[in-house]
Amino acid sequence: MGLGERPAVRAEFPPAFQWLGGVLEAAPPLPPREEGRALWALVLPADRELLAACLLPALAHSAEADARGTAEPLTALAEADGPVGRAVLLALALGLGCVDADDRLRAVDAVLVLASRGELDARRLGSELAWLVAEGAVKPNRLADAARTAAATGAYGTVWAVLAAMLPGLLERATAAKPVHGLGEVLAVAADCVERCGARDEVAGLGALASGRGSSRLLVQARRLLSALRQGTIRF
Repeated sequence: MGLGERPAVRAEFPPAFQWLGGVLEAAPPLPPREEGRALWALVLPADRELLAACLLPALAHSAEADARGTAEPLTALAEADGPVGRAVLLALALGLGCVDADDRLRAVDAVLVLASRGELDARRLGSELAWLVAEGAVKPNRLADAARTAAATGAYGTVWAVLAAMLPGLLERATAAKPVHGLGEVLAVAADCVERCGARDEVAGLGALASGRGSSRLLVQARRLLSALRQGTIRF
């Protein structure tokens, strides 16, 4: 029997947590103060998806200039129990695009924790990032910084798996004269990862972009990535 069928039990919850027995949409926004956010990982340590869903409203505003400390619970989220579904992946994706460098680092740590446990679906994370970038919720230059930081730990294959799933949709926009500002930075990180891990994937839209005329950073890095994918060599 769920708590929704036992209002008397739910009424015994402290007022701040009575919403836990209701529908997810009724969840209040996270406390604005940093120390409040740090406690959320203790609420439901065995249910990562619900915890992630509670974090999403604050993370969705993490691109604002005054947003700091929003991603603090992400490491605890990665270390919690339960399935890694879309809410967790969205929380990670938004964290990787946070305005604050420390928040992005926390998101990187969470991604690497999940990857080390074999719990990260890198391609699904890349898919979530693709539409968040396309919608402007995640800035490519911030994502590139986070991806570069993750790759620097030696996780070249993991970072490439995420970017490989993210790039096709964004490359399609670029070839259709719908510029994605900062995409050249992302391609530079992707090329470095491929050069290091020796991946040989096919990325839809990359060839068309690389064949364009010009010497912009976007085109130069597209050609570099395409060349690295065709060579499939590992460099140290």
